[in-house]
Amino acid sequence: MEKNIKPMSPEEEAENNYRQAAAYLQQGRRGDAENGLRAALAANPAHAPARELLAGLALQNGRTLEAQQLLEEGLQKNPKHYSFAQFLARLYVDQGAEQKALALMEGAAEAGAADPAFLAFLGALYQRAGRHADAVAAYTKAVTLRPDEGRWWLGLGISLEAEKNLAAASDAYTRAQQSGALDQNLQRYVEQRLTAIKNK
Repeated sequence: MEKNIKPMSPEEEAENNYRQAAAYLQQGRRGDAENGLRAALAANPAHAPARELLAGLALQNGRTLEAQQLLEEGLQKNPKHYSFAQFLARLYVDQGAEQKALALMEGAAEAGAADPAFLAFLGALYQRAGRHADAVAAYTKAVTLRPDEGRWWLGLGISLEAEKNLAAASDAYTRAQQSGALDQNLQRYVEQRLTAIKNK
């Protein structure tokens, strides 16, 4: 007698499709991978990795609107999945909609509070909006979590200097300089800022 095979749950089906799609992608079978990811989302629309990967593939293929829709739907289904917000905010920035990007990131700030890359991006958006005190707070959290990121120390220094906190700005610029992570142009910029602060 044949055993009754228990049907897969939607979650299991989605995970299977996702794993198969990832395998296809490694084999260079991009079309099959995308079909697998769509099948995963059809089975379980809340499958975040499938949605993120499909959005990434759509973006790589120049299908920006599709990527945006996938991420917006994902956020509606799972507002706490802050990496959707981060990904979508980058798309908004590329489209010149920085205020929209910042509002989206602020909405996800609680969920992303332990992710240094999320915090640094939030800091950069605050900085571009001229909200330097908020930028200082976000960058400070980011460098506390990952102290070796020179670009984040640089971002912190810029906003501290804008806030006229020159001693702390000088410290941040020095940390950026010592990180070894800056390219020549950024190193030169840091040296200029340190010299300017000394001469103030």
